Amino acid sequence: MTIPKYFISCDWGTTNFRLRLVETNSLKVIEEYRTKQGVRRVYEKFTLQSEMNQKDFFSNYLKEQLLEFPKEHQNNIIVIAGMASANIGIQELPYANLPINPEKNNLFWKHLTLENGLNILLISGVKSEFGMMRGEEVQAIGLADLLKTHKKGILLLPGTHSKHIIYENSVFTELKTYMTGELFEVLSKKSILKNSVSKNSWSEKRKEVFKKGVQLGFDGHLTSNLFSIRAQHIINNAKKKNNYYVLSGMLIGEELSYLSKTDRTVFLAASEPMLSMYELALEDVLIPNKLVKFNEDNLEQAFLKGQKHILLQHVKQ
Repeated sequence: MTIPKYFISCDWGTTNFRLRLVETNSLKVIEEYRTKQGVRRVYEKFTLQSEMNQKDFFSNYLKEQLLEFPKEHQNNIIVIAGMASANIGIQELPYANLPINPEKNNLFWKHLTLENGLNILLISGVKSEFGMMRGEEVQAIGLADLLKTHKKGILLLPGTHSKHIIYENSVFTELKTYMTGELFEVLSKKSILKNSVSKNSWSEKRKEVFKKGVQLGFDGHLTSNLFSIRAQHIINNAKKKNNYYVLSGMLIGEELSYLSKTDRTVFLAASEPMLSMYELALEDVLIPNKLVKFNEDNLEQAFLKGQKHILLQHVKQ
């Protein structure tokens, strides 16, 4: 099998769907198309009908979206990462086990030719005793070259379920998953705290209250400290907009508190405002010069690089 000149990158997460037409050699993005039809929403639509099986339903959605691309590229191989390989996706694949080595074939993927003619390379996720991920392992593989100058470190990928991936001698060895983003969503919208916080954009003037929350997270006693947000609002008329970032700081501080004991380099990869918020929180726990940052552009490139890496491994088989 020859290396294709172009491939279609598919990032099919829980809540979002994205296709990119990519020049394989340069990783230049030629076309891009996005929808809000993540795996969860497409699966819900699948359950409301009985005409098609799950694989056909998902593959038909995928083929419909490809019509947005030039006709001559609609038959390119599609490299799919994310939740599409989960049990609510196009086809469930088993997780690969950590450790994973970017230089070896110990990730898991499957080449499928679908009934509607689509040619796809479906990438599975990675698991450990304490966590699992689908999609982030592709970003990690894509970032690996940038980590090589450090013998050991921890790669942080903040999100709804933040991933902390241990890196040692060019190998990703361990993984922990933190429900920081989901807890924030539940507490700010569905708990007693919902009337004491108000969503607002991150800005310089929120730094002080955010760091106050971070310190409370570092100190532990999370459940009692959480209720203090409500108490400060009722008793001392604390501003809801400030409380929003006190709450965020508490949860992020609790997530990062163990890093005060590490001598490893921490690689933080995130888009804004998460990049700035996590950087601010890490200032209080890390030894100076132990933080390496990667921004949204780095993450976008890493995802494509990781997909290309797996595509090339598949071609060599």
